[in-house]
Amino acid sequence: MRNRAFYVLALLIVLITGGFIWRLHVLQIQKYDYYAVREKNNYTRFVTEEPVRGRILDTKGRVLAYDQTAYNVAVVPALSKNATLTKENLLKLGAKAEDVEAAFESSKLYPFQPMIVIQDLSESDRLKVLEVENYDPAVKLVLGSKRVYPYGQLGAFITGYVGRASKEDLQRDANLRPSSIVGKMAAEKVFDSYLRGQPGVTEVLVDVSGRVVKEKLASTPVKGYDVYLTVDMDLQKVAWDAVASEVGGVIAANPKDGSIYALVSKPSFDPNVFVKGIDSATWKEYEKNSSLVNRMTMSQIPAGSTFKVVTGLAGLYYHAITPSFTINDPGYLQLGSARVWNYGHRSWGKVDFIKGLAVSNNVYFGTVGLRTGIDRIYEVAKTLGLTDYPWIEYDAVSKGTVPNQQWKKEVIGEPWYPGDTVNTSIGQGYVAVSPILMAQVYQQIINDGELYKFRFLKEVRDGKTVVFKAEPESRPQSTIYKSWFPVIREGLEAGVDWGLLKGLKSDLYTAAGKSGTAETERAKKYHKWLIAYANRSNPEIMVVSLRLYTTDTEPVKITKTVMEGYFRGKAAVR
Repeated sequence: MRNRAFYVLALLIVLITGGFIWRLHVLQIQKYDYYAVREKNNYTRFVTEEPVRGRILDTKGRVLAYDQTAYNVAVVPALSKNATLTKENLLKLGAKAEDVEAAFESSKLYPFQPMIVIQDLSESDRLKVLEVENYDPAVKLVLGSKRVYPYGQLGAFITGYVGRASKEDLQRDANLRPSSIVGKMAAEKVFDSYLRGQPGVTEVLVDVSGRVVKEKLASTPVKGYDVYLTVDMDLQKVAWDAVASEVGGVIAANPKDGSIYALVSKPSFDPNVFVKGIDSATWKEYEKNSSLVNRMTMSQIPAGSTFKVVTGLAGLYYHAITPSFTINDPGYLQLGSARVWNYGHRSWGKVDFIKGLAVSNNVYFGTVGLRTGIDRIYEVAKTLGLTDYPWIEYDAVSKGTVPNQQWKKEVIGEPWYPGDTVNTSIGQGYVAVSPILMAQVYQQIINDGELYKFRFLKEVRDGKTVVFKAEPESRPQSTIYKSWFPVIREGLEAGVDWGLLKGLKSDLYTAAGKSGTAETERAKKYHKWLIAYANRSNPEIMVVSLRLYTTDTEPVKITKTVMEGYFRGKAAVR
């Protein structure tokens, strides 16, 4: 009996072992091609996780933009059993139709990439999403972040805002995906490479039927760097309040290194409205008021009498006049049957170069323009950078226009007349420049032709470690006029000492500057300019103020308020 049991057991072992060997043969030999093809048809997808974006801070460490934890709704189109139903579910939850369609469009290239369609859910809305998740696996409640701008409109043209990567963004940067958050304007856009960080990556193995077989974390997200700006929000608030309800703005900067301390443009906008998606009513209001247009970098308007320094410089450089060149001003300049008047039709008697600048005399600089010639004025304006884009760390800027005979013939289709020369000489007519371009001109006057790039970046940090410290950049833009800049500065100082800008005087500083009043197409409404700097012996701040279509001709109030705010703030630090 024992032998019989032994033989039965041995037979069973042989049969079982033989079965395993045969099965192994079938899998590895006979069906090798089948499983090889099946394995080959499995494929890997890469799903990214957005990192926490770096903060934007002012020069004193006050936070202008940061990421805050938020619950969001995402859709993974590849997991949808019924695309139409999934879209309906998302719309019921409050997603915008265009965002849903964009998510499904992106799924053609990135089917397993969660696409955010609703941001910053309330607690009650979260519960609704959890209910939908139970029967629609494509809809996901995810913990993510939202961008917050605590200063709102006050810092809008400094921070800008962020948004999903557009088609243009994706074409420009191969590292981006449709789910990527990128800067769309101002510091968010200009310094995006520092702020963005590195996304996390998960490898997703998917079989031929589209089912997820395996997931593997390849890398975790890396937070973006913090970006510190040269802007001082104390001075920004002073400038904001000084502009009040006017349409226009202020630029305050250090002329000796290009650091921008304040940048105000009104009307402004709230960058926070772009985080969840701007509604149509707000968008229409912004469009109506051109609230997204930075008037200090984008305006193309006549410079008015602030342009007279260009005309004067051309006259001096080409020896059409000397500083002592004098006219007897009757209050107007006769051009055939037409007259070009001084502001207020005032006669100033004997006027030389310094007095001409100090009292902003149209007759004097119209005469200088005629003696010099438009082509020479144009060449000086071009050398100063007025026919180019400004040199600034900013994304939204406009090119300047200073006309000459060729320009008028090509653009207007008309010949050049002496009246065109006079109009150009006093910053009217076809002259069209932005405040930042005129700021460049006056910066060169201060620095004897050296031009410093206007900049916002102070430094970049990883926690407390400084990984990049910005340094001033400069170039000898117009040093060929170096010997004549002191004459220009003397005229700008006289304007404050006894000329039209006496109201700019203060016990806190010694200033120099030039105002300008440009006529507009609207009756009795003007573009009011003032460009000034202080202190004279060692300029540390320059201020450009602009009021568009204003009826108030008082020249100094905004600039004086900003300058005094700067020097009071400096004294308080001491």
